[in-house]
Amino acid sequence: MVLAEIRLPENKSKSSHNLGKSTLARVIDFCLLGGISNEHFLKKRNDLFAEFVFFLELELLDGSFLTIRRAVENASKVSFSLASATQPDLTSLADDDWSHFELPFAKAKSLLDGYLDLRDIDPWKFRNAIGYFLRTQADYDDVFKLQRHAGLDKDWKPILARILGLDASIFTNRYELKAEIDVKAALLASAEKDAKGSETEPAKVDALIQLREADVTRMQNELDEFDFEGFDARKTTAIVDQIDSQIAVLNQERYSLSHSIAELERGLVADKIIFDPEKAKSLFEEAGINFPDQVKTDFEQLIAFNKAITEERVEYIREELASTKAEIARITVELKVLNARRRKNLEYLRSEDVFDKYRMLSAEVAKAAAEIGLLKRQHNTLSDIQDKQRELREAKADYAKTQSLAEWALKEARQDHTSLLYKIREYFSGQLKDVLGRDAILSVSLNGEGNLEFRTDFVDGNELSTSEADGTSFKKLLCVAFDLAIVRAHMEGAFPRFVFHDGIFELLDPRPKMNLLESVRSYADLGIQSIITVMDFDLPSNGDGGFDDEDIILRLHDDGAQGRLFHFDGW
Repeated sequence: MVLAEIRLPENKSKSSHNLGKSTLARVIDFCLLGGISNEHFLKKRNDLFAEFVFFLELELLDGSFLTIRRAVENASKVSFSLASATQPDLTSLADDDWSHFELPFAKAKSLLDGYLDLRDIDPWKFRNAIGYFLRTQADYDDVFKLQRHAGLDKDWKPILARILGLDASIFTNRYELKAEIDVKAALLASAEKDAKGSETEPAKVDALIQLREADVTRMQNELDEFDFEGFDARKTTAIVDQIDSQIAVLNQERYSLSHSIAELERGLVADKIIFDPEKAKSLFEEAGINFPDQVKTDFEQLIAFNKAITEERVEYIREELASTKAEIARITVELKVLNARRRKNLEYLRSEDVFDKYRMLSAEVAKAAAEIGLLKRQHNTLSDIQDKQRELREAKADYAKTQSLAEWALKEARQDHTSLLYKIREYFSGQLKDVLGRDAILSVSLNGEGNLEFRTDFVDGNELSTSEADGTSFKKLLCVAFDLAIVRAHMEGAFPRFVFHDGIFELLDPRPKMNLLESVRSYADLGIQSIITVMDFDLPSNGDGGFDDEDIILRLHDDGAQGRLFHFDGW
């Protein structure tokens, strides 16, 4: 235990004491090759810590001892010393006597993973899981998602699944497939947008290409043979069957639309209402006949209603008129194009110059060849869209298959009494029962998208979830119970066997404090090293079951610089 004592009366009412109790976790993390930015306290106060060199000794799973050396000034270089027995002080060890001296940081991280040999979290590295063994105050907000898990779910949920004994590859694969589906869907949408407005059936485009290639072959043969009889016949057919008939249809449409315009313009001339209620009333009075005010009012309302209907009708007519005129303008432009084509074809038929016909037929061949090139590009685009659609369907099918695999794997792990998940849930619930006398559960399920969801809840006698887990003190207990449970469940495997908890007794009542202390001790008896930090005013009772001096590995206090973690005043 790291005990922080408040000895000065004037400091007892303060909420923050800066003794270094919580900072210790960051120092351990630094020694375990945690990243260090310019905002890290060691770098931020380089004037204070530049000459500091930290040493951390670890007992490895095979019983050997590894000392890690890392200096603040040159934090990218790390040294290791491996020995069969503990080495209490290596501060004076010569450079050549280190097993590996000042290795580059990336190589040092890889070597540390090799030394630790934590096969229970393969294929992940030790640093990916360290937050569950080195929990700071900021990591008590959520049992599962730690402060360092600021990224996407795919960056932390699969490794947590691995820790819980599940086949993490299923869930990693699901996240990869989901990302692949999103990419493929975006590429397909982009390709469909580019192809918008063109033919959508590759088979039809194939048929058009075949048709136009036959036309080019025929026309090229006519050019080679200097024979324009077929070309003349096609021009005549184009005039009679195509151009003339289109011109006739468009003229008929223009005539019909012109008639509609005349009718619409007549409809704009609104009928004027000549009845005036005031004049009518005056005439009645002159004749000595009563004209009631209500009748006058009714007439005025009727006239106003009629005007409103007329105005709405006029607005509709104006919109229809504008649309009709726009359609006539379009038809007029199209007729000009068709008449120009008709004149050109007639000029060709009247011409007796074979060289003019040769040039015109050559132009037709070039035009058809260009159309073929366009159709082939269109065909390639449509084929590409079809390929993307197929790939997207296959990816979605694979994703659906992994859903079934995930459901099966989770169901098997929940029901198998020998599975890690079953053991972790048993240890988790058992510890909270011992500490609080309350039932708590740890559940792992799949959400609507088939991705993992982790939950912890306190339940009442009816097995209904309560809101107690939202409280600060209870949430901290949930975190502690979870961390200890996963370490205990992995005791027979290759897994860390220590946990660090900052402020473990804060905000707890006296009885739960004593129960928690006993629970931590029982886990220590199993071979789990539990490092806790405590303020003196949070200590459990000093009666039977309290702390002994041998439990305290470090005392911090506010009575002078020597009582602080780095032996100088707070910064």
